[in-house]
Amino acid sequence: MNKLDLKKLPSDIYALLVEIGAQADLKRVPIFLVGGMVRDLILRRPSRDIDIVVEGDGVLFANELAARWSANILAHKKFGTAVIERADGFKIDIVTARRESYARPGALPDVVPGHIADDLFRRDFTVNAVAVALNKAEFGAVYDDFDGCADIKGQVIRVMHYRSFVDDPTRILRAVRYEKRFGFKFDPRTLAVLRQALDENAFGAISPKRYFGEFKRILQEADPRAALRRLALLDGLRYFVYDAGVEAAFKKILKSKLSGDARWLELFAALVAALDRESAEQLLVSFSMPRLEKNKILKGLL
Repeated sequence: MNKLDLKKLPSDIYALLVEIGAQADLKRVPIFLVGGMVRDLILRRPSRDIDIVVEGDGVLFANELAARWSANILAHKKFGTAVIERADGFKIDIVTARRESYARPGALPDVVPGHIADDLFRRDFTVNAVAVALNKAEFGAVYDDFDGCADIKGQVIRVMHYRSFVDDPTRILRAVRYEKRFGFKFDPRTLAVLRQALDENAFGAISPKRYFGEFKRILQEADPRAALRRLALLDGLRYFVYDAGVEAAFKKILKSKLSGDARWLELFAALVAALDRESAEQLLVSFSMPRLEKNKILKGLL
């Protein structure tokens, strides 16, 4: 089995992963680093997003870690997930290894405990379906049942299975975001099923709020314009128009000194400004925008 040299990570992250692995050994549970940090390490890109999978009770393990660190924790026992926020700023997502099924397209998944292979199979794309063991006996060992490492190195976005975009249409937005962030390309079959899902109105199966939750991540990218152009060509913007006028507004905002929440909110306001007043008001309600943000955007439309 191949190994990944986790010592190439920043020293504070490496020390934290060693500590997490040691605690898992004490509890006798297999534990793995998964997702974006593994992908970005292979790509030699910086990352501080720590996603952990536990074969066992992930929420119980997360609570024990949070108590050890005197850290805040938000747990969702129904889904076997927890987020730990440490005083030093680290945020660690911990999940129970699980299998997922979908009662209908766009529904939230039904989950049952599983093994690491099950957990990797439920993920969105092969580039996110690589795990690295953190237990001392296997520390650094790579679990790559779906050839994710080859796709990372080949810069290919490939869905895990061909109902993926139907089961969770927000993956369409994520796929385009990854394509433009990393300069990756869709494999032909993945692009074909993405187009098919859009032709069959996949976004109609999810709430506007869920759409916006993923769409917002595009606006938070360093430069979201390429992803928005791509979505416009795919007819995947659904609620928005992205034309020359909106692009000009984006260019001005991106050249400004705005950052963080202030910047993405201004970009969002530029999209909303292209709509008529009534449509804008209805959209902000359907997205469940906080009142202060909603009022700020509507005031700009006067």
